[in-house]
Amino acid sequence: MSARSSLGLTAALALLLTACSSSAEAEPAQEGAVRTVQTELGPVEVPENVDSVVVLEGRRDQDLVLSLGLPLTGMPQIDPEAGYELQNPLAEATDASGAKELFLEGEINLEAIAATDPDLIVTRASDVEGIQAELEAIAPVVAVGEQTTSTWQDDLTMLGAATGTEAKAEQLIADYDARVAEIKETYADEIAATKVAPIVYNVEGTGIRAQRMQSQVLRDIGATPAQAFADAMADADTEVEFSPEQTLKAYQDADAMLVAVNTAPEWEAAQKDSLFQELPAVKKDRIVRTDKFTFEGGPTTAMHTLDVVEQLYSGK
Repeated sequence: MSARSSLGLTAALALLLTACSSSAEAEPAQEGAVRTVQTELGPVEVPENVDSVVVLEGRRDQDLVLSLGLPLTGMPQIDPEAGYELQNPLAEATDASGAKELFLEGEINLEAIAATDPDLIVTRASDVEGIQAELEAIAPVVAVGEQTTSTWQDDLTMLGAATGTEAKAEQLIADYDARVAEIKETYADEIAATKVAPIVYNVEGTGIRAQRMQSQVLRDIGATPAQAFADAMADADTEVEFSPEQTLKAYQDADAMLVAVNTAPEWEAAQKDSLFQELPAVKKDRIVRTDKFTFEGGPTTAMHTLDVVEQLYSGK
């Protein structure tokens, strides 16, 4: 069985590279001047001149920083043993930024962060727990949310206000909204007629979480949910999971599916999984492969995910 890949990153990469080549929108600031912004950790004073930004989680925080054209200088390393096969939509712009990998993802190294002498740290609020004082001793910390606490649009607006890039943030949100409207108009009939499910696959079964970015993008375009997707949206705080045997029954009404598979061996296993191959969407080759990089992010990941979602309806 062939499947269309989600490697079409042109629009997302162009957005990122444009952002990274632009300078901050604010006028030159007086030395010591700050902007005060309200975050999940309370009010934070951010210097008006930001020449170095470190991110700690590497998904939404990194996307926001790169998309706004802020000078990313330090970030976590994606686990080289994870075996991700598809290209990260942030990869090219991250390489262009020249940012250094400071620690393995999930293993924050305070000494490595301090050694970069950043002007600003951007990270998920949950990653600050237990080390907030140590981080704040290095640089101001702007905490952003995640799937269960805030939208990327809210965090983009907040970070834009913190860094004087409000106009850029507004434009990025407008660009996303325009792309959503374009897809809704172009594929109105297909969207109405196609029941979809955004699933995660592994050999132990499948699952759907309504708060992942791929799920939210489908909701934004007004996708018609298969029953399992509808059930996941009704219980948004948890992942609806199915065993291999339950999977065959759970997605019988799904006309098309986004299938998140991270590695080549896992994708090969899906091709050999007799129960999975019996699913109507798989038999009709109405699946589009993606991976964890469409689970979370900011505007660039969202635009990439729209490209992936469009493939469900375009047949390309």
